[in-house]
Amino acid sequence: MWNIAILVVLVSVAGIYSTKNLQTLAATESRVAGSVASEMAIYRDAVVNYFTVYNLYNTSVSFGALKSSGMLPSWSLMFQKSEAPIWNNYRDAAGVIYIYATALPDDNILGELASLSHNSILAGAYRSSLSNLQSPVFGDTNIPVTALSGKSVPDGAPVWIAMTK
Repeated sequence: MWNIAILVVLVSVAGIYSTKNLQTLAATESRVAGSVASEMAIYRDAVVNYFTVYNLYNTSVSFGALKSSGMLPSWSLMFQKSEAPIWNNYRDAAGVIYIYATALPDDNILGELASLSHNSILAGAYRSSLSNLQSPVFGDTNIPVTALSGKSVPDGAPVWIAMTK
C-alpha cells in the first residue's frame, strides 16, 4: 500500500515538473516572437524615417544606409550586429512602403505583430498565390501587395505596410 502511495506522489511530482517545463517553453517562445516582432517595428520606423528625409520612389534602402544615416537607433540589437536582418523594404511609385521578411522567422510573429500594430489591417502575412495581405485579425484582406511580386518574399512572410509621415 505504501509503495502505491509513494509511486502516486512521485508520478504527481514528475507531472508538475513536466507541466512547468511546457509552460516555461511556451513563455520563452512567446518572448522570442515578441522580440522578433519588435525588431521588425524598429526596422519599419527606420525605413519610414529614411523615406521621409529622402523622398525616393520605386526603390529600397539598404541596411547599411539605414545604419550610416542614423535612422536605425544605435541602441538596437540590429544596429550592433554586423549582418543584415531578415527584414527588407520597398517603396513603390505611389509612396507605399512595404516592410517584409526575406525568410520566414523561426517563430510565428503574426500575433505579436498584430499587437504592435494595434490590430492594423496593414500588418499580416504575404500570400503569393493571391498577391494580397492576410491579416491575423481580419483574415484575407483586399489589400494588394503586387509590388512585392518578384521580390523573393516567401509565402506566409510577415509584411507591414507604411506611409511616410
